[in-house]
Amino acid sequence: MKHKLLFILFLFGSLLSSAYGQDSLAYKSKWQIRILAGGNIPITNLLQGNYVDYLLHYNDHSYYLQILSVSYFFHKHWGIDANLVQFCSSKRIGERNDNFVASMQSKYGDKYYVNAETNDIYEDMKSFYRANIGIIYRFETNKFYLYPKFSIGITDISTDDWQVHLKEKNSNNEYKLFFSKNNKPNYSLSLTLTPSVSFGYKLSKRVFFNADIILSHFRPSFTFEKEFVNLYTKESTVEYFDYKKDIFTLSLGAGLIFAIR
Repeated sequence: MKHKLLFILFLFGSLLSSAYGQDSLAYKSKWQIRILAGGNIPITNLLQGNYVDYLLHYNDHSYYLQILSVSYFFHKHWGIDANLVQFCSSKRIGERNDNFVASMQSKYGDKYYVNAETNDIYEDMKSFYRANIGIIYRFETNKFYLYPKFSIGITDISTDDWQVHLKEKNSNNEYKLFFSKNNKPNYSLSLTLTPSVSFGYKLSKRVFFNADIILSHFRPSFTFEKEFVNLYTKESTVEYFDYKKDIFTLSLGAGLIFAIR
């Protein structure tokens, strides 16, 4: 009986020592840097399914690369989290110019000779950009961690301007189409709210495997203008395409956290 009691006390003491050792190794780093990659899954769609969509440097389905994210913990549990550089891209964004020209040819090619061109400085851009800053809460053990966060930032969606020259077949009639964002700058900054959570496993004292679940909300507020001009009579008609709606996106990513100090 005495030996059993000693064994139980020894086992209880070992568990306490192990638990204390785990806690003593947690909450040590003040600075962390993250590198992640993942995918954006739309809950609501911005794109409308027409040729004007190709003027946006955006796709509802995209992948992202988060290359500059920093966390600073000023308290055992609380800190500041800043995601300064996140690029979002997709194959569709990279091919938007060719797709727009093809859509103009498909729409007008039976009746007109079509010549489409753009002088936009953003025409080679193949991504849209996000950045945010917010509050992070930290829960850690020796091997695992959970970081809920809430951030406020921006989503920057650039756009393209195009001119399409139409020469009517078997006729001298000529027309010109002008696609622009109501004479506004070819970028659009939208306030973005981002609740998220990071969690994972500590591979070592300085390197953590990390997974992110992110919910983002933003509301673009731009309108495209399509002006159809008769080059002979100078008569014109204007059609508008609104991109003003609440956009919700679920993002899933994985990468590494580096604990600096």
